[in-house]
Amino acid sequence: MGKALASDEVPDVRRTSPTVARAQASVLEEDKHATRLIDPSTIRMSAVIDRIDPSDGIEDLVSSILEHGQKVPVLVRRTQDGTLEIVYGRRRLLACRELGQKVRATVMEMTEEEALIAQGVENNARQDPSFIERALFVAGIIRELGKTSETRKNAQTVAYRALQIDESLVSRMNRIATVIPMELIQAIGPAHGVGRRVWERLFRLCEKDVARAREVAREIPCNLPSPDRLETAVTLLMGTKTSAPKAEPGERVKIGRKGNRITIDVDAELAPRVEEAVREVVSHLLDRGQDGPE
Repeated sequence: MGKALASDEVPDVRRTSPTVARAQASVLEEDKHATRLIDPSTIRMSAVIDRIDPSDGIEDLVSSILEHGQKVPVLVRRTQDGTLEIVYGRRRLLACRELGQKVRATVMEMTEEEALIAQGVENNARQDPSFIERALFVAGIIRELGKTSETRKNAQTVAYRALQIDESLVSRMNRIATVIPMELIQAIGPAHGVGRRVWERLFRLCEKDVARAREVAREIPCNLPSPDRLETAVTLLMGTKTSAPKAEPGERVKIGRKGNRITIDVDAELAPRVEEAVREVVSHLLDRGQDGPE
């Protein structure tokens, strides 16, 4: 009769060889990057937007996917609670929802910061986000990641890494996107091709009268192209100026200089316009070379 094994002599069948462990790890790592078909209704949108209206003009994309299939997968991350969240490819996701078909997606384990940086880098590669959409993206990052004074600096770092812009521009873009009422931004639209200066002018006007800015959002004709709606908003906020009696320029504006100090004496009616013009000139001088295309 054979001798029974003592309890400490029983082989550990659960133990895995190093080779098998490496193979399993490789499969798991490959699975993280695998492309799969997912029900689009199970993928939620992220809190930080990169387009004013992702569904705008989506009809052409729907037709393309219907005819040729989805060529490029979307990127999805699995959050800590196990749900799926879109990183980039929102329009492809919406198109697949519209078609009622599964979306081809790459699922990766990513932190919120990594996802936001990937989202920003992918947007830059497309080269079509407008200035205000980029500003809204910056504001969204700071809102989501910079809820406290301790985390705000890190949020700003994530923003400039995601958009690959100068750090000083991050703060300015955040202010523009948060001061201009969202309903006014939506009424204007992305205004592709319009640079920062026009949006800064609108920002300064909104800063003076936010209530009026919200009213203007309802007054902008929706049949105009988006850049024209932006100009209309600026004009409406500036208001209609009554013609003033003509006077010699020297009587209405006096400029003096002593050393590095410059003084400007302006009559009351001209003061707001002179102030705006001076701020715009100074902003241009300080920020020359940091703009995107106008």
